[in-house]
Parts: sequence; C-alpha cells; structure tokens
Amino acid sequence: MVSYRIFLPLMALVVAVMVIGACSSDEEEAAAPVTEATAAPAPTATTVAMASGFEEDSRFTGEKFGGTFKIVGSGGLKSFDPLWTTASGTGQVADTILEGLIATRVDYGKGPQTVDSWEASSDLLTWTMTIRDGLTFHDGTALTSADVVGTLNRQRNRGVALRLVWGEFGPESFSDFIQAGTDTTFTMNLKSPTAFAMDAISNQQGFAPRVVHKAWQDTPVEESGAGKPVGHGPFQFKAWTPGSFWSAERFVDYVPSDHATDGTSGAQTAYFDEVEWRQIDDQTTRVAALQVGEVDYVMEFPAELLDRLRRDEGVQFIDNPPYRLIGHFNHTLPPFNNVEARQAYVMAYENAKALQLATGDDAFWRLCPSLIRCGTTWESEAGSKDRYHARNYDGAIQKLKDAGLYGHKIVLTDPTDRQPAHAAATVSREVLTDIGFDVDFQVMDWATQSAVRADPDLWNIFHTWGGSGTPLSAMTYSEYQYEGYVNLYQDVTGKQREIFSRWVRAQNEDELRAIIEEFQAFLYEDAIMLIIGEFFSQQAASSAVGGLYSGPGGTLPANKYFQ
Repeated sequence: MVSYRIFLPLMALVVAVMVIGACSSDEEEAAAPVTEATAAPAPTATTVAMASGFEEDSRFTGEKFGGTFKIVGSGGLKSFDPLWTTASGTGQVADTILEGLIATRVDYGKGPQTVDSWEASSDLLTWTMTIRDGLTFHDGTALTSADVVGTLNRQRNRGVALRLVWGEFGPESFSDFIQAGTDTTFTMNLKSPTAFAMDAISNQQGFAPRVVHKAWQDTPVEESGAGKPVGHGPFQFKAWTPGSFWSAERFVDYVPSDHATDGTSGAQTAYFDEVEWRQIDDQTTRVAALQVGEVDYVMEFPAELLDRLRRDEGVQFIDNPPYRLIGHFNHTLPPFNNVEARQAYVMAYENAKALQLATGDDAFWRLCPSLIRCGTTWESEAGSKDRYHARNYDGAIQKLKDAGLYGHKIVLTDPTDRQPAHAAATVSREVLTDIGFDVDFQVMDWATQSAVRADPDLWNIFHTWGGSGTPLSAMTYSEYQYEGYVNLYQDVTGKQREIFSRWVRAQNEDELRAIIEEFQAFLYEDAIMLIIGEFFSQQAASSAVGGLYSGPGGTLPANKYFQ
C-alpha cells in the first residue's frame, strides 16, 4: 500500500506551485505577515464575560479561553447549506460549524481533517480513507463513513474536483466510485490512476464536500437544506436573527484531530465560548464598531477608511491576496446564450473604470487578463488581444445588430452592500446601455443576489470575485465547467470538455502550460465570463485578538483567542 504522502510527478508540480502563489474562490490565499499595531491596546468590551455553562468545565479554562468573538462578515445570510451555494455568508457557516474531509495546511498542501489518514493500493486504483474515531454530530448522533458517502453522493455533480475525477477516472456508477467500508473507513475506486485523486474529496474546490447530517444528505442538490446546520466542528449553531446576526457556541463534545494544528488541518480548538457573525451593511458603521469595541473583526471595508484605521493603535491588519473581479453570464437564457452577445459585452467593457471604482485607490488594483493570477509563473495574455479592456463600443454595437440582439432586455443585479461587485455592476449598467441593451437594473443586497443567482430564470448577469492562483484551482473552478454552477456554461462546441480531459492528464509542466494557454484563449473566444482585473484589500481586527494570520485557517474562529 502507498501512504498518503505519495506524490505523483504532476502532484509534486501542483503542490510546488500552490506554495508559490495560490488563490481560489475559497481560502487558497498566499501567506503574508500580519501588520501589528505598535502599542498594546486595552481589552475590547467583548473579552470580559465568560458565557454561562463553561465556567466550571476545567477543559475550557485558562488564559486563552473565554469571551465572545464578534465578527462582521462578508455578505448576509440566506442559506446555511454550503452544498447548495458558494455565497460567502454561507461559507462562513461552513467554516465555523462544519468540517470537510481533507483540509489545507499553511503551506497549501493537503492535511487531515475528518479523514485522519489515507493510503493507496500499489496500482493507485483503490484509495482507502479512515475517519477520526469517536466523531459525533452536534445532536449527539455518531458520524460514520455512511455520512461521508451520503455527503459525497449529494455533491457528486456539483463538487468540481469530485465530479472531474469521477467522470474522467472513475467507474460509471457513483456507488462503485465511492463505497463505505467499516464505520470508520470508505474507499475511492478508479479505473485509471490520477495525481488528482485526493483532490476529489478535499476542501480546495468549489462546493467542497463538508460533512452534513442525514437530513441534508437526502436533500436534492437543487434545494437548500432546511433547518439549522448540524455539523461536527468545534463550534455548534446557537441562534440566528435574520438581517442582524447568527451565533455559534463551543461544542463541548468535539473530538479534535491527533495531528498538530496546521492551517485548517489537524487539531482545531474553540477558545471562544461563542462566536457571533454580525451583519452590518454600512461599511463606515462597521469600522466605527471595530474602533469602539462593539466588534472584534471586520472582514471588508472601503479603501478610503484604511488611513483612519491605520491611525488607531488598537487595530491590526491581515493582508488579503489579490482577488479577481469578474462578471458571470447566464448561459441558458437569451441573449447571453449567444456567443455574439457575450463577446460584444466583453469587448466594450471599461475594466479600469470598474477597478478604480471598486477600490477608490489606484494602488489597490491592476489590469490582469490572465486565467491564473498575475505575478505567478502562469500569468498569460493568451486570447485577450482586442477583447480585454478593448472598450470597442462600435464593434460591440455592430455585433449585436448583426446577431439581431440590439435592444434586447437583460436583468443585471447590483449588490450595493459589497463594493467590488457594486462597482462592477454600476459600470456594466453604463456599458450595456451604451451598446444597445435594455437594462433592468435590480438593486439588492448580497444575500438576495445569492438567492437570485440560484434560479437561472431570474437573471442575465451578476458580478462577484474570486481567484485562481494555481493550475489546480483554475481547473476546478466551477464556472469554467460544462453546466457548472452558477452560470450553467453550455460548452456548445464541446471544446472546454475536450481541453479539460487533456488538462487533468498532463504529465509535465510544459504540457500543462500549453494546455492552460489553449484554454485561456478559448475562454476569451467563447466569452465564458468577463474577467475585469485584480484588486487588493485588507481585513482589520482588534489587537486584542490573538492567532490571526494571512493564509489557510488564518482568519477562521478556531484557534483564535483574546490576548
């Protein structure tokens, strides 16, 4: 048998690149130092009281334990189910309450989480996974391999790497691909070996398979799981006031990993008695709340408030990597089921204007046409000439007239509480109107947009951001895939699927680079999405919070504490 430390040649290449510069729509962010305030601050108001019920439990006493960690998250909350949506508010639920199977180390390699160990047969066709002993859900139900198989079965057509590995290397039936063994073991069975086998069940993919309770396992993937989230992580759900906050409390029966803490991998400790995720839509109010001690951590704020925060000795900063601002088409509805309409919009778009409006500061953005993050060895301009930041209004208008789409009505969503997406939507409204579309500009908050985008009958274009810093994260990005969530890309010619079939089988860096360049050129040719460019930002926290850093797990509640 081969232990979980095995790396095929391509896997070694992928991991090496991940360390150099990783990014994805989830948490693959390159580590950077935390900027500490120079003077020691007074404790914030949130560090004072111990939550009732924990004071007499000797397991949760000591200088690091206690208090309520109050976070202003990114976006509101419409669903608790991360197997249904990738909305950031829902992702915060998953990061706090649920656990995945394979987690991400600080160096961006794979590490144990629910799966404690894994090994492969000598022919690399059978992978056997063992989950941690003694795991229970927050309701006291034992967690077994059947729950893992049930979770993976629900995600079989949505988890990007899971679907890819099953489709390209697995047997036809999913029940033959993933099989339960004992209560603590399950297997992945392949027809041919691949370096990406363990990526199929890892957290480093869109719609990562976080283990959910039986009721959610049986929920159709097109529906959001009903009721409160029941996981097996270090915090359990406590309460939710829609539009205000949701909270979690320490799960006293949590069974931590025996492995050392390493990013989101290994042992995770709930030092806080409670965690509150607060919704404060006004960004100036968020900053004021941090400065007066009403909250401890703010994930987003506008660049124009950065100088104000830098003057506050009670504030520390956590660097974000560059994010890619993007626009997604609904590929199933007119007019953007027509490639001419998509091309017209892309060739007319004002990229620099949107990025400047998104950040308010020229130091916080850059033009970048690349499929994979600029500044990495994979940066490329393939296919972007006369398509990226071309601002070719005349050409766009002619395309629409030739296609009989001039004057077509479209629905464009505008989430005003998320500045990058709001900025991109504002510019889109101007550009789309100027090239001849009849724009139904629908103003809403981020949580509402997340719900709207889940129904393909309700929208034509929406804006968001994410990033791909490695070949793996780019290949497993959902919206590049045939019928991927949420744009339902149709791949009319079949070329995307043909390229990706070769991509996943690449044997060396030169072959991989050529395939990536080919796909990037095709991305622009077929106008799969609008790539706007990259922007930079920081998060801010009270200096009383210890354990924060930039990188996998660096800003999640587990392993953080009041100093």
